[in-house]
Amino acid sequence: MKEDVEVEIKKLKQQPGKNMVILGSPRFAHYLMQLDLIDEYKITVSPVLIGSGLPLFQGLKEKINLKLIENKTFDSGAIGLVYETVR
Repeated sequence: MKEDVEVEIKKLKQQPGKNMVILGSPRFAHYLMQLDLIDEYKITVSPVLIGSGLPLFQGLKEKINLKLIENKTFDSGAIGLVYETVR
């Protein structure tokens, strides 16, 4: 997709099939967050702190309300969180 990403994503979301997933593309995720096109966030919090990199949430113009629908603690100490967007 090179033009009108918002319209194309909305068309894809209306089609039957499995969910779409964004892996390893924070800039694209930030763009879709700004367009309110993300229905579910799966976030893993790892027990490691780093001092640089791209922020998880960036460029949001409005607050996005989320509802926790699942959580899991892994043996490594990481925590998996699943939130759905509340509209």
